[in-house]
Amino acid sequence: MITATLDDEQLAVNALVRKLKKIDPNGIHEGFVRLADLMDFADHNYIDIVFLDIDLSSSINGLDLIRHLYDKYGDMNIIIYTGHPDPEYKAAALDNSVCGYILKPVSEEELKAAIAHIRRPIRELNIQCFGHFEVFFGTDPVRFERRDSKEVLAFLIDKRGAAVSEEELRYLLFGEEDDGEEKRSYIRNVIYDIRKTLGRYGVPKEMITNLKGAYSIDRSMLRCDYYDYLEGRNVPTARLGQYMEQYPWAAGVRSRLFG
Repeated sequence: MITATLDDEQLAVNALVRKLKKIDPNGIHEGFVRLADLMDFADHNYIDIVFLDIDLSSSINGLDLIRHLYDKYGDMNIIIYTGHPDPEYKAAALDNSVCGYILKPVSEEELKAAIAHIRRPIRELNIQCFGHFEVFFGTDPVRFERRDSKEVLAFLIDKRGAAVSEEELRYLLFGEEDDGEEKRSYIRNVIYDIRKTLGRYGVPKEMITNLKGAYSIDRSMLRCDYYDYLEGRNVPTARLGQYMEQYPWAAGVRSRLFG
């Protein structure tokens, strides 16, 4: 998931971001002490959750800021992260449709509980291309039944929605071996396994489309660090320079991206 924390105390920002990275090490968790920096980040990134201290030293009232964020980014989850135990203050915040209200200092358990009760669903299918290719649902790795399913999905992700023929997938898995109905059937079974496995997590089978024997990815149904990078969004810098490291065929994209 992608989170953003706004607090005018840098130590408080750092403390919360550390906990979020521990809970969700594959996510993107940014912290800000200036409202303008948060707004700039929000303009360029889809944010799943904003953690907001409504007792800010800026000119805008915290409750007015909540309304402003909802007006501009309507699909955003907002959780209040504050030192105010005042029940009236809490009631006023919750009346503004925030998803939660947690007090500093917050424990990991309290933070997990607040995240579990957000109102707007997080796009849970997360694809990691930088470093080794991995597929996550939330923070849990997705395991496919067939050995080749993960690589076929990686190849389709790499093509960014372009159609890939059964022949290309057959060559990917079997190289120069003779084509035949058995191998074509195997490719279809691999596609079926990908759809079935992701379907257990609520991902529609239409995420992989099939048109006249050619397969493609519906990019709107997933979050992918490679796609985010190409669209100018922030991605974790630790893995930049590496791309689908377990697959030799990905070397060309790696070279184009990072030289």
